[in-house]
Amino acid sequence: MIWPLTFLPAALTLVLAVVLSVAPLPLHPAWSARVLAVVAGTTAVAVAGTLVFVGLNYAATLAPGLADRYLPEWALFGDDQPVPAALGVPALALTALTAAVAVRLAVRWAAEVRHAQRGAGAVVQSDVPIALAVPGRDGGVLVSRGLLRVLGGVELRVVFEHEAAHLRHRHHRYLAAGALAAGTLPVLRRLNARLRFALERWADEDAAEAVGDRTLVAHTIARVALARAEAESSSSPLPAFTDSGVVQRVQALLAAPPSKNTITGPVLLTGVGTATGLLASAAWQLDRAFGLSIL
Repeated sequence: MIWPLTFLPAALTLVLAVVLSVAPLPLHPAWSARVLAVVAGTTAVAVAGTLVFVGLNYAATLAPGLADRYLPEWALFGDDQPVPAALGVPALALTALTAAVAVRLAVRWAAEVRHAQRGAGAVVQSDVPIALAVPGRDGGVLVSRGLLRVLGGVELRVVFEHEAAHLRHRHHRYLAAGALAAGTLPVLRRLNARLRFALERWADEDAAEAVGDRTLVAHTIARVALARAEAESSSSPLPAFTDSGVVQRVQALLAAPPSKNTITGPVLLTGVGTATGLLASAAWQLDRAFGLSIL
């Protein structure tokens, strides 16, 4: 087998993810968030697939009888060249570490959502201005006593429109993909930060359309951020009203509204999704299952 080809799919998706971590996308925040979430998810899958693939083939050299009995043919290299321990041992260790991190993140995420759901629809007894979108059947919008004191009726509508956008578009799924990618691949933390910012901007634009006043939305975001002052953001992965990039969000709202990208957005998302999806499939050696010969 040719070793560089085995690692090529994961390497290509990682390069694309790193590029998107620093290069701004000239798209509406809704399409930026979709592209970033797809790249984050497929990169995590591609890297995990490569680790599993190399680890399994190394394990097969240690126990060939068990491999012949339990592993499908497409999961093996199909030649007589064994995986060296210098690659196989790290691959097995990183596979176990990735699985442990993914399970830990999933358990913590579920616990935080359940905790938030118990308070959804009620007023949090805190003087810190808080607004939080809580996903799920028992979810809703969680607000604090401090937020109700700071804002008037029109401004509160902005907050609820913003949080409703998070719920309507199921932004928690995007956040889960980004958090999983960043948790298992630290190099993707910046990409995850950009994804979170894009989701906030997406909800800002929805709120601005709903209330018909971009300046009001900008003013509300700034006012809540100032009121929170040093009582700054919680560690929750759920999107909060002033969670990230307040200054940039205000500046964007005071500028002209972004283009909807009704053609460019879907075309770019489809292209990126297809390309990274094929790379992720190749990393899992699904090409062999479908009778292809990519690797």
